[in-house]
Amino acid sequence: MSTTRGRVAVWQRLVPEQPTEYVALVYALVMVWGLGDVLSTYFAYAAVGTPAAESNPWIQALLTIHPLALLAVKAAVVLYAGVVLLACQGTVRDVPGWRVWLSAVVVSGVLVVCNNLFVGLAALS
Repeated sequence: MSTTRGRVAVWQRLVPEQPTEYVALVYALVMVWGLGDVLSTYFAYAAVGTPAAESNPWIQALLTIHPLALLAVKAAVVLYAGVVLLACQGTVRDVPGWRVWLSAVVVSGVLVVCNNLFVGLAALS
């Protein structure tokens, strides 16, 4: 019985009932870097037809091995980062400038997504 209560307590810490600014930033980070980056990378890869246009050598290698490897690795990394950020919410919120840091990570992800879309659209035209 105490194991179940412990799991519920962990879940309540990870997903609070009322989303805060911190939780919203973490969710935005997961959506942009997880879903947005993967879909825009696939779009650019499909439009170009080769992973040569990818600037990240790790992603280029994953696309060369198998395109679905990108999905598996990105999903695992983003999920892990999101869970760790939610679990360590109290610690991260004690750091000065945490809003600026998380916002900068989300904005940089948006820029990466826009760059991937630009590469894909340029290859199509």
